[in-house]
Amino acid sequence: MAVTSSEGTLGSRYRSLRELVCDNLRDRIIEHQLAPGERLVERDLADALDVSRIVVREAIHQLSTEGLVTILPRRGAQVAALDPVDAENLFEVRIGLESMAAAAAAERRTDSDLARFDDLMEQARAATRDGEAKRAAYLNMEFHQAVVDASGNPLLGTIFRSLSGRALQLFRIGQDLDAHGLHDDHVDLVDALRERDADRARSLMADHIAATRESTVERVRALAERR
Repeated sequence: MAVTSSEGTLGSRYRSLRELVCDNLRDRIIEHQLAPGERLVERDLADALDVSRIVVREAIHQLSTEGLVTILPRRGAQVAALDPVDAENLFEVRIGLESMAAAAAAERRTDSDLARFDDLMEQARAATRDGEAKRAAYLNMEFHQAVVDASGNPLLGTIFRSLSGRALQLFRIGQDLDAHGLHDDHVDLVDALRERDADRARSLMADHIAATRESTVERVRALAERR
């Protein structure tokens, strides 16, 4: 099959071939089409995606930096297993990083940022209403990316992008836990950003991420025990 970009809008415009392959593999890992522990054989993937092995190798390396792929000496690359400790650590880091970003965004956001927030929220709400869970997940992650971008801190943006694959993976695992509450949280957060209330934006973002922390980690634990 020819390579295609992942579903959703996470930077899918004008992608390089390496980025398209990376998107494709990332999406298949997040959607469990490639299972934890499954080997990623460059030759087989290159043939399946109709690209060179060099492109596949570069994509696998990128996914290893995101924590979605593990590269083992003499054994090659395989899909990384997500365990409860990984999940706990990711929630902890996201709470700290994104609450900081939300506070900065409240002070620095522009009118175009607000328009972007509103558009993404509406698209995500429509996707949820129409039962398009996968699209809703990508849109909700892009909303979080938009808040980080609005912080005006490029380093925060770089760090968040390095975590976004794993964050999306966790979100998909616990996506059904409180879909409507998630949208309500986003509305409240945007209100705080619109009012430039940094303290409230920081608190709302932290509470929003923490809301499904325990239940999502429990699901990760249950999945790990079944492997």
